[in-house]
Amino acid sequence: MDASEISRDGFASTSKRHSRNISYSNRTPLTRRTTKGPLDIDDPLAPSPTTQAPIPVAEAASVPMPPTPSTTTISNPLSPSKALALRSRSRSPLPPSASTKDLSFLRHHSNFRKISQTDISPPFRSTPAAPDTNLPALLRQGHYYRAALLAVSSLIIDSDLCQKEILELRYVRLACLTLLNHTPLAGKESLALGDIHSPFYLNDHNECILPWELRVLAVRLQALEAGDSRRGVQGYYDLAAYARRRIRASGDAEVKGLWKDRLRDLGVRVGNALVEMGDLEAGRQHFETLAEATNVTEENTTLSSWIAMLCLRMGDLERARTWTCGDRSAGGASAINSSQPAKHDVLRPLLKMADGDYGTAATEWRSLLQSPHSVLAKQNLAVCLLYTGHLSETSQLLEELVNDNHAFYALTFNLATVYELSTDKSRDRKMQLAERVAEGLRKNAADAEGRRIERSNVDFKL
Repeated sequence: MDASEISRDGFASTSKRHSRNISYSNRTPLTRRTTKGPLDIDDPLAPSPTTQAPIPVAEAASVPMPPTPSTTTISNPLSPSKALALRSRSRSPLPPSASTKDLSFLRHHSNFRKISQTDISPPFRSTPAAPDTNLPALLRQGHYYRAALLAVSSLIIDSDLCQKEILELRYVRLACLTLLNHTPLAGKESLALGDIHSPFYLNDHNECILPWELRVLAVRLQALEAGDSRRGVQGYYDLAAYARRRIRASGDAEVKGLWKDRLRDLGVRVGNALVEMGDLEAGRQHFETLAEATNVTEENTTLSSWIAMLCLRMGDLERARTWTCGDRSAGGASAINSSQPAKHDVLRPLLKMADGDYGTAATEWRSLLQSPHSVLAKQNLAVCLLYTGHLSETSQLLEELVNDNHAFYALTFNLATVYELSTDKSRDRKMQLAERVAEGLRKNAADAEGRRIERSNVDFKL
């Protein structure tokens, strides 16, 4: 058979009859099998064919469709973003009443992922919790790993949860994952919420039923999962528009103050998102705009400190000095208010360190050892001494902080670095450091309220 004997349909033909005239009348047609492609979505809200009635079209159109287990478990990082892009965004004119909302899709077991304990340093895996293991107690004691597990078990097992409890447990779960440095995992689980701006989440009074904290956290997590930081900025602006509507609609001064505080917080989060996406210049300009529009002295001082720190990160030392101890280029007012000299004193030695003048910076840090910022001063003094070759004194200062039950990430990381520079048995020293920190947290559990108990291996460079 040569090439001329192949028809356009891809089948071999004969000289006696043309393939396009073949009759299929004598063949039994095959029954079409049920197939499911990548665009088919398993909706937990979909009724059972035998037990439930179909959802009304107008209401179903406004339900934010959750992704299927198959789309959220694929290792391909593009899959979650595609799931969001393909999610239906049709909206009904009138959202369903709060009494008719079904949030069962937020409780489906396929929405949750298993948390691995391998990232937790071994001395912290056996840290016991108090006998009272209810969720508020676990959060208060800093047992975020156990709290995340308990939140999931409550969502899946407890059938008597009301709408408010379901949403609060979802927030606890996502917040605990974020605090445990499982942000990618939290991003995947946040996709179950769908479009948080959907009319499905509005009640009869046009108010969103989602807790504010959950909405703010979901904006960032979904943007990170989609790999598009600009989506996070847009999400914050959408929340800001909602906050402004609430301010205009409310006649209560206290409620207005609450929403104004939330609006200012969103402004800060927009700047953080710009910095996180690597656009430091846009972040600086945004923070400068906020500072120039703020009349509150304490908040203005905080913003000025952030701008100075951001300028240091960008390497713009002259602008950092302007915001630290000079005048603003726009308003002529003092960047750091004289009534709060503490932050001004902390920023000055940081400028010296940025200039490479570690000797002068060390002298200024020593002068702050008796100030309210003594822990920060001792930590940075140790860094200065490290750069000037005083390794033993650096180790001594950091060890003193650990013995005083200070165990924040920068401290343990820097001390682990000192071990690597000073001994060949650094891993043993770092394991001993982890055990000391774990023991200190157990002994001072009452004073460590809200501090994270489960520390990861990264904290100790293990």
